[in-house]
This record gives sequence, structure tokens and C-alpha cells, in this order.
Amino acid sequence: MKKKEKKENEWDEMETQNEETVSDNQAADETEEKIDECEKWKQKYLYTLAELENFRKRVAKERSELIKYGSRDVFYELLEITDNFERVIEADKNENDPKVIVQGIEMIYNQLMKLLQRHEVKPIKSENSEFDPNIHDAMQKIPSDEHKPGTVIQEIQKGYKYRDKILRPARVVVAAEPESC
Repeated sequence: MKKKEKKENEWDEMETQNEETVSDNQAADETEEKIDECEKWKQKYLYTLAELENFRKRVAKERSELIKYGSRDVFYELLEITDNFERVIEADKNENDPKVIVQGIEMIYNQLMKLLQRHEVKPIKSENSEFDPNIHDAMQKIPSDEHKPGTVIQEIQKGYKYRDKILRPARVVVAAEPESC
């Protein structure tokens, strides 16, 4: 009976070892699968990282070109105005009537103002308005009985806005309290 028990125990041990081997093989297979899956995710991560870096470079290049060449269209339109100035200068040499020359200059001025408006550059209305240091540069204060102190009474140089920003403040003369004798 002891031999029989011994054989049974050996068989039990062999089964256990087989089960452990199978279990070890399954664990190894699962580990290998997990390693493969991790490798796939790593590759996806590296690919996405490279794509992001390429996107950043592309955006930086486009932004640089926009800054570098963004004014190109405006300059093209200015060239048309320059051509018209050249025509007026040439006409001045051949034309005896100054009214024709002045009329040509006025047409060019209007063309330039339309160009500015198309690009959202607008003059600042200053005369007879309240002095505002954000949009005006006071060049002089003149005592005045006719105007309230702090009122712009003369515009020396027009100011301009580009969209909602001041491009150039208006240079103005401002009314001050009249001097009492």
C-alpha cells in the first residue's frame, strides 16, 4: 500500500508541476502580450509626440510668414497710389492750369483715405471735443472765452485709430481758462 501511495503522491506532484508549468507558461504569455501592448502604446505616443512637434513648427512658420508678409496687400494698394502721384507730377510739368493738378491730388488723397478705411484705419475726430490724453497730444493751451476749458479748439495734426488701438494721437491745441487781469 505504501508503494501505491507513493506512486499516487508522485502523480500528484507531477500534476502540480504540470499545472505550475502551464500556469507559468500562461503567465509568460500574458506578460509577453502586455509587453507587446505597452510597446504599441509607446509607439502611438511617440508618433503623436512627433505629430505635435511638427504641428508646432508648422504654426510657428506660418505665423512668421504672416508677420513677415502680412502687409503685402496693403503695400500693393499703396503702389497704385504711388503710380497716381507719379502721373500727377508728370502732368504738372505739362499742365498750365493749377486747378487740374489740385483736382488730381484730391483724387489721390481720396483714394488713399479709402485704402485706410478698407484696412480699418480711421481718423480721430478732435475739434470741439473734450481733450482726452489717451487720444490727444496737447501741443499748446490757449486761454479762451469762447470755449470751455479742456476743449480741443484746433487740430494741428490728425490722429488715427487702427481698429480699436490708437495708431497716432492727434496733436491739438486745447482751450484754457481765460486770464483775468
